[in-house]
Amino acid sequence: MSKKLLPILVLGAILITSCGVLFDKAEATAEPTTAAEPTTEAAAEDTTAETAAATPEPFTDAENPCTPFSVLQYSMGDPYPGLPAVSDDDYSVGPDDAALTFIVYSEPQCPYCAQLDPVLDEFQALYPDDVRVVFRLRPFPETFHNKSILASQAMVAAGMQGKFDEFRKFIFERQYQDTSVPDQAALPETDFWSGLEPADFDGWLKEQVPALGIDADQLISDMYSDEVVAKVKAFQSEADELGITGTPTLMINGHQWPESSRGNEIFSIYLRLIKNQVNEMDTCPAKVIDAAKKYTATITTTQGDIKVELYPDKAPEAVNSFVYLAQQGWYNGLPIISSADFILSGDPSDTGYGGAGYAYLDEPNDLTFDEPGMLASYSVWSGYGTNGSMFFFNRTALTDQGERTIFGKITEGLDVLDKFAIRDNIFDPVIDKVLEVTVTEE
Repeated sequence: MSKKLLPILVLGAILITSCGVLFDKAEATAEPTTAAEPTTEAAAEDTTAETAAATPEPFTDAENPCTPFSVLQYSMGDPYPGLPAVSDDDYSVGPDDAALTFIVYSEPQCPYCAQLDPVLDEFQALYPDDVRVVFRLRPFPETFHNKSILASQAMVAAGMQGKFDEFRKFIFERQYQDTSVPDQAALPETDFWSGLEPADFDGWLKEQVPALGIDADQLISDMYSDEVVAKVKAFQSEADELGITGTPTLMINGHQWPESSRGNEIFSIYLRLIKNQVNEMDTCPAKVIDAAKKYTATITTTQGDIKVELYPDKAPEAVNSFVYLAQQGWYNGLPIISSADFILSGDPSDTGYGGAGYAYLDEPNDLTFDEPGMLASYSVWSGYGTNGSMFFFNRTALTDQGERTIFGKITEGLDVLDKFAIRDNIFDPVIDKVLEVTVTEE
């Protein structure tokens, strides 16, 4: 039976797209009158298809055996051009020095914004010291969403009473009634606003907002004031100039985040990778081995010692990286991810995507995974020369491993592999760790 070392993460990411002509529930045939047009489903799918079809060249090869590299930097690409820096005028939740800052361009009548909004709130609450959410309005013309501008003005007016976040959450919760949600099904239809005529919106606000601690009369007065009207128009103009034509448009640390992958799990992985950047090195490792010599590694774990013969003659780059990192104490205290087929470690982010800040080439050789206990490099993109600090042992015979580089074999402690508890979900608590790796040279 063929066994493959499959990706260890199965992410239940919430798939949320953007508001556009084909997605609008209330006015499916309406089109904006401005030059900026909301993104459509077809356009989004075309872009995704083009991205998926692009096959990169290997990052390393014999002429360039090692290069600075991180999955994080490669996957995010260039920062979004012209994106204004966060200022005191922004509506934000979370610390200014947060490791991860979301900037979301959103709009109160957009149903997909209503889906994403609680996801961001929940994630920020999970990591209050590390995550900041910045909310920016991107209003649409009345010909597209007939209360987009009115509701945006109401949000700004609520902010003038110090109730922006309370109103934001409420306006999204009461946008459309979802009868499949018991709490919403129990409410009268009149508690929801998106289906109202614009002329009835003020009356709805007067009935609803006092429960939020908002002065309704003051809210209505402020939302039609010259100051608020001008502010909402400025939000619309800024979004147009930036080329933000769909909502929600999500930025993470200045980079646009893809529409098809939004949820607490993928955000958590990204946060871990960001925090791991402080561990990453600026350059490739120095040469610390002699391919003509013999090297033995002792990997001390919470379940016992594993002694490994390294093969610098078969995989000099892999062995050099492993020995160098061991000398630096890189592996000390790192978590172990384990399945029935393999034991993996070497990633401080504990995601299966982290590393030491560099990548080295694949070194295929005559070694195989036909028997347990082989030591090999692990990279997310096998065959593209992105090996780094991660390594794994196979607990069972494995086949079809592509270009994974085997660079050692267990000589003592093979039974230790059977002692590791299964932990194949990175969101489960850490059970076992690598305590230390020491290398002897002969």
